[in-house]
Amino acid sequence: MTARVAVVTGGGRGIGAAICRRLAADGFAVAVNYSQSKLGAEAVAESITADGGRAVTIQADVSSSEEAAELIRQAQQLLGTPTVLVNNAGLNVSGSARKLTPAQWDRVIGVNLSGAFYCTHAALPGMYEAGWGRVVFFGSPAGGRGLMPAMASYAAAKAGLVAFAGSMAKEVARRGITVNTVVPGFVETDMTRAEGEQAMSTMRAGWPSIPAQGVASVVSFLVSDEAAYVSGEEIGAWLGGPVHL
Repeated sequence: MTARVAVVTGGGRGIGAAICRRLAADGFAVAVNYSQSKLGAEAVAESITADGGRAVTIQADVSSSEEAAELIRQAQQLLGTPTVLVNNAGLNVSGSARKLTPAQWDRVIGVNLSGAFYCTHAALPGMYEAGWGRVVFFGSPAGGRGLMPAMASYAAAKAGLVAFAGSMAKEVARRGITVNTVVPGFVETDMTRAEGEQAMSTMRAGWPSIPAQGVASVVSFLVSDEAAYVSGEEIGAWLGGPVHL
């Protein structure tokens, strides 16, 4: 049997890189997507191939519907039909609703929410044809379970993903396709560090830090055959749940 193919958006660093390595270890051929982290994505792919796996890097800004479609097309051409899609790409621009600019709002919604739709829309036909598929979205405590100020666009995008996943899970329930949302707790990544030390201190106070590999383990289960009857769920990867600060 040929290996199943997984596409991981934002796979060049942080949680995405850990997911790529874990899925490769599980036997998947992996398309490591990146927007700007070319060196990081290449390092991830090289580490996978050095361990005997299959991986390619594909540049795409998923907030563009055309680039998202091209990402899936290239993955199919290089590795085979993608039947696992991990919508991990994300960014945040902190700012109150009063100070956030329309352009900043559009960018955050574009990458986190619209980008996940564009990639999923492009990948679903292949999953339908295969009669098997796994779609994983990435939520956040900021999307409803641990609301914080100055996170308006990010919170809206992440809450939207949960609703999107729940609706789509019902649409594909009879197609052998599952759709779930992983909600990580506090993982120290480039994105969280970019929020500044004060924000990092707040997050450390709210959640025990967990490694990116811990989140990757949750994704590994959700895309496995053992999780065939887990769909439409919002699954936290944290210790003790979020603290409302």
